[in-house]
Amino acid sequence: NHHHNHHHNGGKSKPKSSSHKAPLSPKVKAPPAPPKVKAPVAPPVGKAPAAPPENGSGGGPVTDSNAMYNVLDFGAKGDGSTDDTKAFEGAWAAACKVTGSKIIVPSPYKFLLGPITFSGPYCQRNIIFQDATCRNLPNRGFKIKAHFGCPNSQINRPKGLRTHHQFHIDHKLIKLVINIDGTIIAPSSFKPYGSGLFQWILFTKLVGLTIQGTGTVDGSGSIWWKESRFSDPLDDELKLIIPINGTTEKSPSSSAIRFYGSFDVTVTGITIQNSPQCHLKFDNCAGVSVYNFHVSSPGDSPNTDGIHLQNSKDVLIHTTDLSCGDDCVSIQTGCSNVYIHNVNCGPGHGISIGSLGKDNTKACVSNITVRDVMMRNTMNGVRIKTW
Repeated sequence: NHHHNHHHNGGKSKPKSSSHKAPLSPKVKAPPAPPKVKAPVAPPVGKAPAAPPENGSGGGPVTDSNAMYNVLDFGAKGDGSTDDTKAFEGAWAAACKVTGSKIIVPSPYKFLLGPITFSGPYCQRNIIFQDATCRNLPNRGFKIKAHFGCPNSQINRPKGLRTHHQFHIDHKLIKLVINIDGTIIAPSSFKPYGSGLFQWILFTKLVGLTIQGTGTVDGSGSIWWKESRFSDPLDDELKLIIPINGTTEKSPSSSAIRFYGSFDVTVTGITIQNSPQCHLKFDNCAGVSVYNFHVSSPGDSPNTDGIHLQNSKDVLIHTTDLSCGDDCVSIQTGCSNVYIHNVNCGPGHGISIGSLGKDNTKACVSNITVRDVMMRNTMNGVRIKTW
């Protein structure tokens, strides 16, 4: 057998688990004989049960686009007062075991959710792009682990992505989807956040994630706005640029949803309102698509950027309504290939690049396009800010 069965149990096969014939019937078929030679190897047999769910019989991901995980089935109450954080964590852990799965946050329930992190390592074997090689993909500032696959966004394929072969996988089937039709609300007190927490909901180190639906994510930001420590209401962007594990003496205002170190991310349909700070933030991400998305916060709410980008590239934002107290879209250092069109902005500060270059530091932003944007009651239109 010159193929050596690379995709079966680490290259070794046990006769009874062979796809030819389960019963021992060498008299009927001679071909099963070669696998018998490899059968005595015991260690691969121990790995065999786990291999099919992870990689499938052909080495590809196990895909079930019908696999749905409703947070109610994991103990969520959806009454707006019971902490449903554990239920969301349980649904996430289960969904990550199946490629193409969907987490359901149903209407008309209201889910109280404390600070939570949805981490990619739980899903690292589920998003597999076959017959592809990433070259020159990360730019400076990206921290990529070897298990990350190549991003493949149908809407905006990242420049610099080269493959040996074309992708032959249905792109939509290999995405993990979070469907938000209900309402998710943040705690109405500072206590759950502790000190040094910069976001309410964090998605980190993920490949191929879609957040969609008609629901609302409410950051309960009014308690934070009253305690805002920022002194300059016109330009606080530098204070919004923070490291993934950054700490501070006092608990800062938090972003509602933050993506870090992720690829091929889509956010569509949902509304984020009343965030303590930035509504939707992307740090060190590539292949981002945001459309049919809504931000709603008072025009006088401090530092509530609609969409905040830093060290991210290949970003597409369109057909979106952004009403907030700061920049509708804020583009910081390290961003490139950002395309914004057909966006309604206002109230807010407009669409901004920067501020860049504080204390004579080097700041690089390139290939930014903004077109067909309607500004209503905004402080500025489109601006570039430098120190």
